[in-house]
Amino acid sequence: MKRTIAILAAAAFAAALAQPAQAERLRGLVPSTVTSSDGLSIAVVESGETTGRPILFVHGFSQSAAAWRQQMLSDLGDTHRLIAFDMRGHGYSSKPADPKHYIDSKLWAGDIAAVIAAKGLKDVVLVGWSYAGLPLLDYVKAHGQGKLSAMVFVATGYNLDLRPPDKGGPEMVLGPGVIENTGPMAGIPAGPPGADLDGCGKARTCGAYARQLAGTKRFLDMVPGKPLPAAVAAEALAYNMQTPPYVRRAMVIDRFVKGGPLDHSPTLKTVKVPVLFIHGSKDRHVLPRSTEIMKGLVDGAGGKSTRIIYDGIGHAPFIEDAKRFNADLKKFVSGL
Repeated sequence: MKRTIAILAAAAFAAALAQPAQAERLRGLVPSTVTSSDGLSIAVVESGETTGRPILFVHGFSQSAAAWRQQMLSDLGDTHRLIAFDMRGHGYSSKPADPKHYIDSKLWAGDIAAVIAAKGLKDVVLVGWSYAGLPLLDYVKAHGQGKLSAMVFVATGYNLDLRPPDKGGPEMVLGPGVIENTGPMAGIPAGPPGADLDGCGKARTCGAYARQLAGTKRFLDMVPGKPLPAAVAAEALAYNMQTPPYVRRAMVIDRFVKGGPLDHSPTLKTVKVPVLFIHGSKDRHVLPRSTEIMKGLVDGAGGKSTRIIYDGIGHAPFIEDAKRFNADLKKFVSGL
């Protein structure tokens, strides 16, 4: 009898070992750090069902992981593992001053790869907003799509080329005023390289904090289709001001001037995982034409994509209409 009980106990123990790890619903945001390929500390937060399909959120220019709060703390976590991180130079991640840390596409790709590797992620749904379209495509170009199950581009661009079309640049997809506001945010003259639209270069006032703050406020005022609640707008301003002006300058001006024009049109033609594009009809930062072009490149090369336009919504659909965005994302992921 004792021998029978021992055999049954051993069998039960072996069966338990063979079972997958028990699912756990993380409550709130669990912080951690990951080390980048060049030794920077990348701040990460997680929530949701630990054994669910992972969704990795990548924020935009001058933002932070906090932008995804309405996703990270939503019912998406009932079925999915949710991860967001502060890009290099943003939020609570390292902010080295040398532009070399922001110019090379392989570094931006490497940060995504580092998070995926450190967290042991597989079949990842990669979600990027605005500027993050570049790091997402940097990742695909450098690391392929083997660890991805899908990609979601939210109001993103696909190139970094500040030349006007008549000077060899691509079709303009940035809204009027974006470049002009980026200068004050970055502590440099306003306008395209070589311009000084507000005269700060001549007056030697480009680095004034008041100018940086005013430019950031104008930049944020352009984001929604209609004004955000005061508390949401205040939080956005707070985490935007965590990004130093030298990081903003390096991400746009230095990356273009020193790294050369970046065009991910060829990369989009290689994307074979399912793709979802979401864009607001009133986006004044990245015009809806951008994701229209991106969809054409993916589909034209044999890929499969869906594009959803949110009428009356601006540059941040996941903030402006979080309920709809979360439902659309959940529906897309559940269909994979």
